Parts: sequence; C-alpha cells; structure tokens
Amino acid sequence: MKWTFASLDEEALANLGRKLSTYVKAGVVFSLSGKLGSGKTTLARAIIRNACNGVGDIPSPTFNLVQSYEVFTGFEIWHLDLYRLNSIEEAMMLGLEEALIEHCCIIEWPGLIKQIIPHHSIHIQLDFQDINSSSLSDQRIITIKTSDPIMASFDGL
Repeated sequence: MKWTFASLDEEALANLGRKLSTYVKAGVVFSLSGKLGSGKTTLARAIIRNACNGVGDIPSPTFNLVQSYEVFTGFEIWHLDLYRLNSIEEAMMLGLEEALIEHCCIIEWPGLIKQIIPHHSIHIQLDFQDINSSSLSDQRIITIKTSDPIMASFDGL
C-alpha cells in the first residue's frame, strides 16, 4: 500500500499525525526518513500527542536518543532519533530489539538499522517539493508505504 500527500503545512502534518495515531499498537513501527527540517519530529509529536491523550511536553530525542511515553493500554511509544549513532550495535544497546516487539516505535533516521526494521513497518518519507529547498514552508511531499494490514483502512488526509 502506498499513499502520497503534497503541500503539507504544519496543520496538515498534525492532522496526519492524528490519523496515524489510531494505528499505534505494540509491535507497530513508524520509520520516518527525510532531510533535516522536513517535519519528522513534528509528525512524531503529533502521533504521540494523539495516542497518549494530549501528553504535555514532547521533547525531541536528538540528544537523549530515546523518549518513551506510556499509552493508556499498557505499552509504551518509543520515540527514537538515530541521527547521532554510528553503528547498529549502538542502537541495540538502547534496547531496540525488545522495543520493536513490545512497544510502538517511532524511529527518525532509521537508515542505520534498516536490516532489523520489521518488513511490515510503516515507512514515511518526508521531502520538500523543491529538492533545493530547506524551508519549513508548506511545500512538503510525504509518501507512506507499508505492507502492514493494519493500514488497510487508512484513507489519507
């Protein structure tokens, strides 16, 4: 399954995050890829905020690498930023193998661990329409790809 959305501003990203939050379950992995500033953290925050009933502050995991949030149904959302890691071994030291099974993971910069990301993950690519741009404007293109049957009812924006 594949969906593509163009010209996403901050409000549309928040709406997409709200819709994607309905798919948050233990074992679900959201893999977020894209340039710096393309909206990965904004989308992750929207998913977390909606899945955790409006949780307060949602800091970027850029420096801590992992932030976790309790979901009312008894599992956690792990929000990971792997940008600063150098090896898959470093990622495994975070407890990632267990988290991929027992929790919902939202992974920014997943390239380092692509060989261990489950094949049924929800892959989200965030790009700028103008490939030479790095503006936070509403000129984004987002592509969602997955083979996870959980997304069969997804109707987009």
